[in-house]
Amino acid sequence: MNELIILDNVTAGYDNGIVLRDVSITVSDQDFIGVIGPNGGGKTTLIKLILGLIKPVSGTIQRFDNQEGSFIGYLPQQSQIDRKFPITVQDIVLSGLMSAGKGLSRYSSKDKKQAFDLLDQMGISHLAKRTAGELSGGQLQRVFICRALISSPKLLILDEPNTFVDNRFEHEMYELLQQFNKKMAIMIISHDVGTISYFVKTIACVNTYLHYHLSNIITEEQLAGYNCPLQIITHGDVPHTVLQKHDHSHDHDHDHIHLTDHKHE
Repeated sequence: MNELIILDNVTAGYDNGIVLRDVSITVSDQDFIGVIGPNGGGKTTLIKLILGLIKPVSGTIQRFDNQEGSFIGYLPQQSQIDRKFPITVQDIVLSGLMSAGKGLSRYSSKDKKQAFDLLDQMGISHLAKRTAGELSGGQLQRVFICRALISSPKLLILDEPNTFVDNRFEHEMYELLQQFNKKMAIMIISHDVGTISYFVKTIACVNTYLHYHLSNIITEEQLAGYNCPLQIITHGDVPHTVLQKHDHSHDHDHDHIHLTDHKHE
């Protein structure tokens, strides 16, 4: 596989202190990485490093983006748009091409067809001419996913993409992402660990340090090896995982790993 981004012993933070320490991870094409961790653990900082929005305090970041097309498509956790602004759904999607130097008046018929096809895949092509103010939160989130995909990026980063999305579309969305994963690498941040572990290929657990699990199944042995305590509760066929804290002290006697299987009566 071709490497897209390499973080090597990266430490990063802000004026109020260090957030990530000694983070190393390689993202290659067709990776599908689930990024999990507690609030404040550094997930957003990791994404900012990959996007180039902040620079590391130490360590190196290599980006192999000397290729055609957009390098990164990004869906932020909170996508802001003025719902009163008279822009159509199709134009919102097309705005994802602006990073490629295209203005609203420069979109080709091919660009417009691609936008419509993405909307169709998301099940909302009938809304192409509607304005943002006419859409529900879930519909608008689907539009933003299309905008992140329109430039055919090499890496797609999604921060809590199931926000505002109904349960039915959530499952469809993950199945669509599996199809997109054949053409691009995907990193997805989510608190719904049980769901993403069913679809992703590998899991990065971020809590100041980064522990990279080379499968979508986190075993008790891996937890011990990575010093990454989790509480895993299984509901049926899909596990739901609740993070506790990572313990990086030299005394591991207090590490806590608790695995239980809840069977539905």
